[in-house]
Amino acid sequence: MVYLNDLLSRLLSGASERDISLYRFLHGRKHSIRVAPNDIESELCFKAFVDGDGDGDGDGDGDGDGDRGAILLKLKKIKPFKGLHYSNNLVLLTAAALIDIASEESNIKKFLSVRGYKEQLIINSALGSNYVESCNTFTPIDHLAYLIQENEFISEKEIQQCLTSVCDLYDLFVLERAIARSVLQSNEENNFQSYVDLVRAQNIALNRVEFASFLFLFLALCYLMYLTFPPIVSLVVESWDTLEPYAYLLDKTALGIVLITGVVIATKVDSIKSRFRKFVLKGIYKLLGVDYPSYVNLKKTLRIE
Repeated sequence: MVYLNDLLSRLLSGASERDISLYRFLHGRKHSIRVAPNDIESELCFKAFVDGDGDGDGDGDGDGDGDRGAILLKLKKIKPFKGLHYSNNLVLLTAAALIDIASEESNIKKFLSVRGYKEQLIINSALGSNYVESCNTFTPIDHLAYLIQENEFISEKEIQQCLTSVCDLYDLFVLERAIARSVLQSNEENNFQSYVDLVRAQNIALNRVEFASFLFLFLALCYLMYLTFPPIVSLVVESWDTLEPYAYLLDKTALGIVLITGVVIATKVDSIKSRFRKFVLKGIYKLLGVDYPSYVNLKKTLRIE
């Protein structure tokens, strides 16, 4: 942090008023610009970065945005000198787009097509837009800007490689954004791992509840059989003369049912076991106040067995 503060002080001392105003604007702050008479470019930057609200919905003809539109119209009338034009300058193009984004769409796309991901990140950050152009340059700073825009993981090594590559305020802005994103990603990763550990611990507890519940059901079934079978057997023995014809018929019927049921179970045993287990577990988890389908989906998402 001390290094970044020293670096910022050094870069600010050598930067122009326009560069400082855009850098401050990217951080949500304002930097007052001293505007000399007939300095249209500085006046445009003042109106966009300091005095204006940056809504970018004007028409650039001097009517909708008042004097902001009039200043932009004057700038557009200036003919390029030796290839120099406001549409080739990052600061001026951003300021113009903040005043009238509609008229600068083509200029922005043309500008970004020959620039790097650093410029793309700065323009998108300033305008709140999402321009995606194929960039020709790919410096270490551009690489960081690319990772930021693609929301990919930024390692400490990638940040360290750029510490000596910072040459201006815009490089510093990319570096600052990368550091902030890296810290956020690290916190998210730690929080996610803690969440996984918590769910895994809860999963172990719930698995033990499942085992205890199935054991209880098995013992309850055995106890029910213990209570009901002896009286039934005694009743059958005592009334065998009366029940014998029915017993013979029931025996043949039961044999057929067993055969049919056996074939069905043999072909769909896994499906039947799965459905029965799911049915029982839904009841168990409902008693525990847990939505079973949501719990299963959560385990699949976190890859917890």
